[in-house]
Amino acid sequence: MSLAVETFAENVRHFCQWAESSKHDLQTARQLLLALLRGIPYLTASDAGAKQNREYPRRTHDQWKSVHHRMADFPFQYYREIFAPCEMNEDPPVTGDLHDDLADIYGDLWHGLQALDSGDGIYAVQYWRESYVQHWGHHASSAVYAIDEYYRKTPKGEPDVEPNGDSKTLSSNSVATEGTPPETK
Repeated sequence: MSLAVETFAENVRHFCQWAESSKHDLQTARQLLLALLRGIPYLTASDAGAKQNREYPRRTHDQWKSVHHRMADFPFQYYREIFAPCEMNEDPPVTGDLHDDLADIYGDLWHGLQALDSGDGIYAVQYWRESYVQHWGHHASSAVYAIDEYYRKTPKGEPDVEPNGDSKTLSSNSVATEGTPPETK
């Protein structure tokens, strides 16, 4: 395995350990996501030496819900996003969910880690890269943007919202507290 792939795998491990922990914060989430995104261009593997058996464990829906609920210590959950920013039509913004983003990223990365830990590094790299393009990459970039927007709204480091509580002075509909998704037009 190349140094770049080893580094990416280590970043995957850090993200998964963090997601499985009982304490989360936006700064760490942002740092872990950026480390993962930075490694994507270097994920390359050929099919040579790939194992025939490619059945590795996946997270169940109940396991996904467990991770989703563990993310409740963030100061916001919902945010507005444009789902297809390159399509110049009049589609309204949709509601993004930071908890869902992180739980979905965790599920995809965890699956690849099961393959890697079973000795199938080629499958792990191919799966991480393909699932990035198809799924978790959108969640990661949306989550980073939402976190950055939250920090832009709190320039003095004082949050606009209580953690998972009511708004103090939510200056925009771009981030909202848990249970109150922003309305779309």
